[in-house]
Amino acid sequence: MKTAQERNRKLRIPNAGFRTRKAAREMGSGSRENGIALLAVLWLTVALSAMALATSYLVRTEVEAATNRIEGEQMRFLARGGIEAAVDSLLRAAAVRGAAGADGERPEFVLGQRWLAYEFPGGRCAVEVMPENAKLNVNQARPEQLAALFRALGVADAESAELALAIADWRSRRGSDAGSVFDAYYAALPEPYLARHAPLEQMEELLPVKGMSRELFFGRAEQSEQGEWTRTPPLADLLTAAPIAGGVNVNYAAQEVLETLPGWDRAAASRVVEFRERTAFQTRAELEGVVAGTGATTTASPFYTLTATCFHPDSGAGRSVRALVEITLLEATGHQVLGWWDEWPFANEAPGGPQAAADFEAGGQAGANEESRA
Repeated sequence: MKTAQERNRKLRIPNAGFRTRKAAREMGSGSRENGIALLAVLWLTVALSAMALATSYLVRTEVEAATNRIEGEQMRFLARGGIEAAVDSLLRAAAVRGAAGADGERPEFVLGQRWLAYEFPGGRCAVEVMPENAKLNVNQARPEQLAALFRALGVADAESAELALAIADWRSRRGSDAGSVFDAYYAALPEPYLARHAPLEQMEELLPVKGMSRELFFGRAEQSEQGEWTRTPPLADLLTAAPIAGGVNVNYAAQEVLETLPGWDRAAASRVVEFRERTAFQTRAELEGVVAGTGATTTASPFYTLTATCFHPDSGAGRSVRALVEITLLEATGHQVLGWWDEWPFANEAPGGPQAAADFEAGGQAGANEESRA
């Protein structure tokens, strides 16, 4: 006969098994829930990490952009300071009127010099000096000269001739009440306008002329078969509206301009450029020994185009500013600003690149002059 203890043991065995299976099911269910929670935590971690990286990149980009803007503004104001420094150099050179000052030192600016360099605490500044009489006067040049200039810039013969006639019509008084064929063209445009029919005061007034393209006016970049990039000069470097007289300054004029002078050709212009790369023309006799053409001079006018380009010493950020000034004793300041361009994109590069500006002063202006005449 079974005792009560044995009966109780038999009764507890099924209950114990039931509780064990239930506990196992509960433990399995809990493991799955824990796994899902772990995956959710991992995905949330990944999402937060991606957001943190994106925020970090955005902040870093914004900081770099703000730094570039700040450095760009600094260089723009330094470039403006370079213009003022160059004007001061021109004024002191005009006061000296010789190759040596009263104390026997060589002035900062001399005949034929094209570049001035200044070292500022926040960057280096190279200023290109261009007398306005190194360009053709757009109000005085004959249509044949203008056409020859456009051909030298790569414009087709027929288009060059038509553009030259359009400029001559634009700057001249209206011949009759009926107007010219160019007046009829401007009147038939979707947004018609009237021709100027007066001398130009700024070069930008050429943009509405029939046949004038922005590519020709602002210059264009071209790639050679060897992969080298060159830029045709903008018209502002070849034409001027400033009141100049006495011929084109051969010490500064571009070859395209020299080729348009009476009696000149490409070979004569090349000889002049080759000569002035060694030394500037000092007298008319030196010029006549190289070329027999006319329409040229070796003296500078009181009008100058100054293009100052400043570069940050660390980042290389740069800005260019251009000014048209007249050196005149009639003004209390000694000069008069006739034009100002705060964001000038077509600055030529100083010899040796932007980082070589300090070498001008370190090596002396004489060596820089010989290197930079072009």
